[in-house]
Amino acid sequence: MTASFEALFRTLDFERPLDVSNASDKALYVSGMHTSEGISPVDELRVGIEMSERPGTWLFTGHRGVGKSTELRRMAAELRTQGHLVIVADMGEYLNLVEPVKTETLLLTLVAALADGADEFLGGSRLAEGYTRRLWNFLTTTEVKLAEISASLPLGGATSSLKAQLKDNPSFREKVIASLAGAVAPLAAQVREFAKGVCEDMRQHEQYGADKQVILILDSLERLRVTGADAHVCYDAISRTFDQNAEYLKLEHIHVVYSVPPYLPFLLPRIGSYFGVSVCTLPHVKVFESPDPLDRPAADVIPPKARPYQPGLDLMVCSVLKRYPQVEQLIPRPMLNRLALASSGSVRDYFRLIKSVCTKARVANAPTPLQGDSLAQMAEQVLRNEMPLATEDKTWLLNVRRTHGNGLDSMKNLHQLARLFDSGVILNYRNGTDWCDVHYLLQDALGS
Repeated sequence: MTASFEALFRTLDFERPLDVSNASDKALYVSGMHTSEGISPVDELRVGIEMSERPGTWLFTGHRGVGKSTELRRMAAELRTQGHLVIVADMGEYLNLVEPVKTETLLLTLVAALADGADEFLGGSRLAEGYTRRLWNFLTTTEVKLAEISASLPLGGATSSLKAQLKDNPSFREKVIASLAGAVAPLAAQVREFAKGVCEDMRQHEQYGADKQVILILDSLERLRVTGADAHVCYDAISRTFDQNAEYLKLEHIHVVYSVPPYLPFLLPRIGSYFGVSVCTLPHVKVFESPDPLDRPAADVIPPKARPYQPGLDLMVCSVLKRYPQVEQLIPRPMLNRLALASSGSVRDYFRLIKSVCTKARVANAPTPLQGDSLAQMAEQVLRNEMPLATEDKTWLLNVRRTHGNGLDSMKNLHQLARLFDSGVILNYRNGTDWCDVHYLLQDALGS
């Protein structure tokens, strides 16, 4: 088959996470991209769940684009092979991720996701009433009184109606939030009771058994956006939910894995202790050489750009080769390496850069394999333009480059640190220990 930029472009779908339980997706998966010292953080999370005597609350984080959703689905597939009931919910289908999160809303959407998953896995369609209908009846007839708005929820036989109404019907969502205001404690108690019922049903199901666990994975919460003039409001809402109201997020009868924003551990440095766990961080693919702790530039010296780390670049290129083996007929290996370095180890941005080169090459009718650096430079500039820097940011980021820490000089600047993490300007890596660096495409700008 003749290689083409159109075909390469179409194979690089960075929006859909891989599901390794599917044979075709498994063939695209590249193992070891996030392994450090022989340990994968996701495997460590999975083993922690397996070894726990009782259900726990787990925190998983990382920047968008590093492969969190794929890794969570891989973990779910491995847990299912052991006979556990694992529900993976994309919270972007339940929550409006650009609004400040409220504990009551998170609990309601959490239990809605649990109901949907129970319907799917435990045969809700064969029951007298499915779990989603049972959930709504439960909420409207017990302590949390939502009955006055139940008529506006056209559930019928559709188990996805509650989900759709919560996300896409602002009026309905506002009514629910108003009804739940100040009722976080009774709501949490009812959510736990409902989860207990799901767990008991599972243990009576012939497919599972008394020794198996229910694991609910809430993906995409790291996409809670913090932008504009109300950024502090959003940060404070997220902090309040996972700090002051942390106890309400524990379900007792089932394991819950929350995929939280990468800045949350910086806003709440002791967040792991609130839940009795270590925060599982999925780092960027290590495409830079690890920093030498003995080679720290002086305060008045501009640090040199990070040096490429070839094993990490090879893993990134492999992720493309698995999807399109003929890629080097179009884009030579040196350019693939260059774009991998420019992505700073984000698979999403790597695919975006390559797709940008594909469109430019197609428009220019460029001969293959591509020659020169001009198309790569143009693609990189598009990505660079998404990360504008203020003068005060440069001072902070220079400190990050010198120390390979997060650059925080005062606790009053926590929100600024959160912003730099959330915007992908400061990135997290691991090589035995965690360390930070500035996005590769911005490192030159820090000297100007």
